[in-house]
Amino acid sequence: MLRLSTLRPLACLARLPRAESRDKVRYGSSSEQKSRSVWVPCPLGGRHRLPDTAQVGSRIMAWSAPAPRHDLGLLGRVVSFTLLALPAALLGGFGYRTDLIALYVGAGVQVLFALTLLRAHPVWRPPVSASLVVLYLIALAWLWLPTRGSPDWAVHIGQSALLITAVGLAAVHDLTRTGAEPLRRANKWCAKLVSRTDWPLQFTDCRLLPEVVALRGAALDEIRPVLALLSDPRPEVQCAALGALEYRPVWRPGEAELVMKTARESGEPAVRVAAAYALAAVGSADLIGGLARMLRDPAAEARAAAAEALLWQADAKWAFAREGVREALADPRLADDGPLFATGRLPAAALADLITWAEEHAPLAPRAIQTLIEQHHRDLTDGERPELGSQLAAMMLSADAPPALRVELAALLRDHNLLSVDLLDKLTNLDQPGPMRLFAAEEMLRINPHDSDGVDVLRGLARQPNREMALSVAAVLQNVLGLELGLPGGERPPANSKVAAEVARRVLLWANGANPDQLRPTPGPMPGLKPPRSAMLGGRPAAPKPSAFPPDPNEFPRSGSGTVF
Repeated sequence: MLRLSTLRPLACLARLPRAESRDKVRYGSSSEQKSRSVWVPCPLGGRHRLPDTAQVGSRIMAWSAPAPRHDLGLLGRVVSFTLLALPAALLGGFGYRTDLIALYVGAGVQVLFALTLLRAHPVWRPPVSASLVVLYLIALAWLWLPTRGSPDWAVHIGQSALLITAVGLAAVHDLTRTGAEPLRRANKWCAKLVSRTDWPLQFTDCRLLPEVVALRGAALDEIRPVLALLSDPRPEVQCAALGALEYRPVWRPGEAELVMKTARESGEPAVRVAAAYALAAVGSADLIGGLARMLRDPAAEARAAAAEALLWQADAKWAFAREGVREALADPRLADDGPLFATGRLPAAALADLITWAEEHAPLAPRAIQTLIEQHHRDLTDGERPELGSQLAAMMLSADAPPALRVELAALLRDHNLLSVDLLDKLTNLDQPGPMRLFAAEEMLRINPHDSDGVDVLRGLARQPNREMALSVAAVLQNVLGLELGLPGGERPPANSKVAAEVARRVLLWANGANPDQLRPTPGPMPGLKPPRSAMLGGRPAAPKPSAFPPDPNEFPRSGSGTVF
């Protein structure tokens, strides 16, 4: 009779979730979700992968869910099914040969065990291989007990096959568990990478090489040969080695630091990109701070890779990354980079910090606002938060929010058709800042060019002693209402230029009710007219300038008539 401890490995296996594929990792920005796994210990020895997205108390998978086989080829599936079906096939065949009911029952039990093990692939690797060894030993005992003393040669061959297969699976299990087999496989693929001479034109494509894909699986248990490749002077070899480590969840002391050192010392942007993806799952403060400092890398692709790596488990990383993110947003050299973290979601703490930074000076405030707007734009597009529109509208009307952020929020709500007429009317109130009132007036005039409320708001803004505001009002008048104010096309003129002064004068005249003729300046001298002739050339002397005021008839010389003559 079988003991409960004999079936314990099978029970452990039944509780294991399915393995997730680690090969779907991308570079650059994309809307795909990256699928990663976390290795956890198993009572059978070895480790098993759990999805990183699983939360405590959540259901990881249903029993009826199909087993993922993305990491198995045709040969691997054939070997798995053969190993699972062999005990049941042998017991069933010998039951037919000997007409023993016990062997038929054993074959049925083996089929049930095989159906249980179908959820795990490949079955010859730990921890599944231990359960498979137990399965073969059960079949061997089930075949030996009813056929003791049988002179049939086929029975002895069947017992030998079950015993040899069980011993072989146990040997493979021990080699893998002790690290000898992973080390052998890692050394094999590393040697192939070192001897390779045909490399892709783009170094970032090195991660797609078959050797790198195979090395990625071997490096899960043995990383030392891969780290040795980082000392190779060829950047393509370094990219391939780092590609095999991308999104690695478990690091021993000193391993991740070596990857960070390689990223700092390398002059090839592709190597720094691969290093950023390799360090995406680190958890120490120093390494996360190093990733945040890579946001100021000279190469744009390295900055994008660092931003994407920081978004991996961003809730736990933000406390250590916020200072590096702030320095990157405040860097004047990167002012034209636009929003940061454009490919993922930021935690609530990061959004709160961005709102605070929106009150700072440029370039920190503009880039923080751009990053916030990009995050909210993605959330509104996804439609997963129906209440977000009302929350953004409340922030837009709040006097505590920075005016520049409020204007961008209003534009975002307009782009998503969430800016109602009531909101526009509230934006024109006198308690709103000038940029908000200007935005509301422009939107009202775009809807109806004859809107008197919008015109009144523009007149009030134009009377303010602010040349920047006058230029903004002129842009609305000229581009929306078609009133020519001399504003040049393209970029807005500097506020301290003569053109800006003339435009501001015309805007003030319009605000005070001047007609279009008064807005046109007095024409200057026309080209082609002859200059006046000089008196030296016989011309008529110029008449004296008239006095500014008529002479006073009561004014006489103080010293008498002698002073006149």
